[in-house]
Amino acid sequence: MADLELLKELVAFEQYGTLSATAEHLMITQPSVTRGMKKLEQELGVPLFNREVNRITLNETGKLAAKKAKELLQAEQDFTEAVINFGHMQEYINIGSVIPGPLLYLEDIKDEFNQTLKFNHQLVKPENVVSDLINYKERLIFTDQEILDNDEVESMFLGIEKLAVKISEFNPLSARESITYKDLAGQSFLVVNDIGSWKKIIEGHILDAKFLFQEDLNSLDELTQYSNFPVFRSNLTQSLENHNTDSGRILVPIEDDNNYIEVYGTYLASQRSIVQPLLKEVAKNWPQNFENEKK
Repeated sequence: MADLELLKELVAFEQYGTLSATAEHLMITQPSVTRGMKKLEQELGVPLFNREVNRITLNETGKLAAKKAKELLQAEQDFTEAVINFGHMQEYINIGSVIPGPLLYLEDIKDEFNQTLKFNHQLVKPENVVSDLINYKERLIFTDQEILDNDEVESMFLGIEKLAVKISEFNPLSARESITYKDLAGQSFLVVNDIGSWKKIIEGHILDAKFLFQEDLNSLDELTQYSNFPVFRSNLTQSLENHNTDSGRILVPIEDDNNYIEVYGTYLASQRSIVQPLLKEVAKNWPQNFENEKK
């Protein structure tokens, strides 16, 4: 098998196009790259380059070799990552999510379970759910849709997440029993930046609104405390409210046909016996409604 370091040099050359740029990227000398490419040709027994005066380029065999090298290096990375992650997760259930609410909810009640739970607060991109599970980055991922196109993966429906809005007691909307997205048109909201598919929903259905996105929950809480901007809460995060920052605001449920996300627990079928008991308890205790608040 070819030396992986030489394959990395080949892939870098294919990307950067010159020996000098390849050397600069890899932080080695240009003569080292030249020797490495000659050694790789010797190991493979075929020429990979067109060599001209002051110029070297990949020939057709070299282009194929670079493509295959890239695939091999990715496979080697996936192998290493999967083995390390699998070894670590024998000690706990590592959990990710494509939206923040389910993760925050489960973290809040984690002491009710016998398993040791570990939470990844960087949201998983929907397109990475299957690969993250297969590479054991997470043993469980909360998703906003059922995964149906992969036999290795299963999804279990847990419940619905829906939003309410915490709005100033001086805003006429605070006196309402419920409101719609249409009622919120033109308002300015404080919102944490990484909210997954909720971002598309609120931006698409609250017309002429301004969303003041904050980098993290701490920044959101600080601005919430010193402003009157409305903020969103969900049936999963209402119990996590900071009543110091929320003072002077009234919780008003949003009753709107677009105000919901279905939440699933998604996992490898091979992990069913470990993950399903946890998910059944989560589904059993899923918060259905908002608690009533009185002025």
